[in-house]
Amino acid sequence: MIVADAHGAGVLGATLFVTLRFALGGALLPLFPGMRNAMRGRAVWRDGALLALFIFSGFLFQMLAIAQLTPAVSAFLTSLYVVFTALLLAGWRGRLQSTPLLCGAALATFGAGWIQGPPQLHFNWPEWLTVFSALLFAGHIIATDVVTRRVSPLGVTFSSITLAALMGLLLLNLQMLAQPAALGGLLRDPAFLEPLLLSAFFGTFVALLLVNCCQKLLDPVRAAILYALEPVWATLLAISYGMVTANGWLLLGGGALLLGNLIAELAPRRDSA
Repeated sequence: MIVADAHGAGVLGATLFVTLRFALGGALLPLFPGMRNAMRGRAVWRDGALLALFIFSGFLFQMLAIAQLTPAVSAFLTSLYVVFTALLLAGWRGRLQSTPLLCGAALATFGAGWIQGPPQLHFNWPEWLTVFSALLFAGHIIATDVVTRRVSPLGVTFSSITLAALMGLLLLNLQMLAQPAALGGLLRDPAFLEPLLLSAFFGTFVALLLVNCCQKLLDPVRAAILYALEPVWATLLAISYGMVTANGWLLLGGGALLLGNLIAELAPRRDSA
């Protein structure tokens, strides 16, 4: 019973975190001039629902699994979205990406996985959940490329974040039927609130707005390789706060990531159509 309660609290906490992350981030978007016109139209909300489904599900599955994994394993499995993006695009377009771009994707995946040390895989359910979240993130990258070319990036940012928050709210209400008392404790916990506020502003409001406005200028695989640099910034920030120490794995993983991005940028351009 205690194990079941602990698992339920973990699921509720993950859902609450993802829901509030989108709700708080989306609350800032109406401050943009022209937002009222940008969010009009059925297509903006239809495409926003597609992006919301990918991004909400991806973050939720990642949050459910992350407490059960080491940072190295989580980083490696999440970085598989780079490979998944290339594979999904190859299946969709009927051809592989250029060899340099595939090499860049492989190096970026290796670098992201090994920047905090070699991952020790056990093939348990948290690892498979993380792999599935990586697949959803790859789907989000490709869907973003398609969607932001045909509707307003600003409008679809608002619609996708709003719909993701509503998805989370619906799921949260169902979970609270089983654990109604757990919510108050989470909302009073600084260890929950501080990363929530940072994720809402930087990870949702700033990051998704930039992704939707700028990613369409890149091939989706190039964008995925650039996104794989995230562990570099996270590790450097952790070092600056004394949470981790610099070591050879940082140099190996970070070097592989940078080399992968360099190879991808030097790869010959292909028509993405």
